[in-house]
This record gives sequence, structure tokens and C-alpha cells, in this order.
Amino acid sequence: MKSIATEAPGSVVQISTSIESVAEVFFRAERSWTDALLRGLLDADVSSIEGWRVLGALRSGDGFTMSDMATTMAIPPPTLTRIVDKLVDGGFVLRRVDATDRRRVLIYLSARGKTKVRRLTKQESVVKGALIEELGEDAAVHFLQTLARVGDLSL
Repeated sequence: MKSIATEAPGSVVQISTSIESVAEVFFRAERSWTDALLRGLLDADVSSIEGWRVLGALRSGDGFTMSDMATTMAIPPPTLTRIVDKLVDGGFVLRRVDATDRRRVLIYLSARGKTKVRRLTKQESVVKGALIEELGEDAAVHFLQTLARVGDLSL
């Protein structure tokens, strides 16, 4: 059992970290690590975590179709379209017709988008460093692999 203080003076809430409270453990971990990752990233240009997720996914340099991106990132297509439209308007993302299939439009990072993604990469390094410091490198790698498997579970 882990105790945390609340805003009320002298008040303590008991939060179980046992397997029975998996929801609370996941919620707290997600909030803490997302906050750490986004620290200093959200700004007038990219003001949502979803915008940063799209930029991060595009950093490989390979173009993605909107449908592939929506499926891979589990973002509803209309929502992804709004996110990408905003990134295109900001000059961070380009839409290009696929050279091999002119019916398909692929999205890529622009030069401005690549510059912006460097901030994400730096912040990811800070977060990875904290994870490695806490768990050790091998355990951190194992943890991330396990977490990826958990994310892919069909429930």
C-alpha cells in the first residue's frame, strides 16, 4: 500500500499498488510519464499530445497514408485529419502524392517539422535517462518491451 498526501491538511489517501488496482497504477503511470514527456513541448504551434504523437511517428522519414496512420496510432480518421490539417497549416507536415500510386497521398515531416521533432527527441532522452537511472539499462529495455506488449493486448 502506498500513501499520498492530499490537499486537505493531515489527510492521507491510501492507494493500493497491488494487482487488484491495475487501473489506478496505469492511470498514475500514464499521467506522470506523459507529463514528463510533454514538459516544455506544448506550445502555440503544437498544443496537443496527439500532434506530438503524429510528428514523432513521421520522424522515420517514410511517408504514411492517413488511413495507415489512423490505424497504427489508434486515432479516429476525422480527428487525425484535423490534427494533420493543423500541422500542415503550421508548416510542420507536407502532403505528397505517392510516386508509385498516384491515388494515394502520403504525409511527411517538412524541414520545419524535423526541427520541431528535435525537441521531442531531446525530451524523450530525458525521460529515457530517468527510466534507466531508476531501473538500470537492461531492466528499462525489458520494461519498455513488456509495456509495448501490454499496449498491444486485445482486451
